[in-house]
Amino acid sequence: MTAIDPTQLFDALCAESRPQKQHNLQIMQEVCAELHRLGSRDFSLSTVGMMSQERGGLSKRALYNSTSQDFKTLIRSWATFATIGTQRTSERKSRDSIPDDRNLLLNISDPAMRALVGYVIADRDRLRGEVKLLRSQASVVIDRRVLPGHINITAEGQVIQVMSSVDLSDTERQALDLAISREFLEQEGWTEGKNGEILNSRGRKIFDIGFANAIRKVLMS
Repeated sequence: MTAIDPTQLFDALCAESRPQKQHNLQIMQEVCAELHRLGSRDFSLSTVGMMSQERGGLSKRALYNSTSQDFKTLIRSWATFATIGTQRTSERKSRDSIPDDRNLLLNISDPAMRALVGYVIADRDRLRGEVKLLRSQASVVIDRRVLPGHINITAEGQVIQVMSSVDLSDTERQALDLAISREFLEQEGWTEGKNGEILNSRGRKIFDIGFANAIRKVLMS
């Protein structure tokens, strides 16, 4: 299977984007590159979106919008790139699977489509591994105890237990969400710094470092 360099896709997307989108793409590229350097294979929208949001890039919520397809394609290309790199150092697959996958990718000239197909192949292999693991389990124990806090379910179906002492009403949450939304900040002539501080049009701090990040953590609780 041929590894795909996500940098080529990043350059192509930036060439056709406006400055604000280029800025968000740059942050997304840096986040994915960092995950790859750390050896992580978790390129889920949830993980990448959270890291991007913390650095002042595209928010986790916006990443799930249909208008964010280019960002999703870039993330998937990194996921494919990392998966192929890992496979090169692992045991060789059976002969009947390697030629088909490799030839399929080599025959796709469009880099974005090649990245998507590579992502599907990697996802298929991951699912096969999970099925094999489940089959090896002799018994399954289901814990029905009631967990404290409350439960959130991500778009990928991951269940997250949230422990928090913050009890906000819907109106309070909406108010906090609006206070750090891009639309509101632009309306007031403000911007969010890379460390979560809020700056006015002259670059002076209105709210200290970590302000926006703190509100996001409260909203996620």
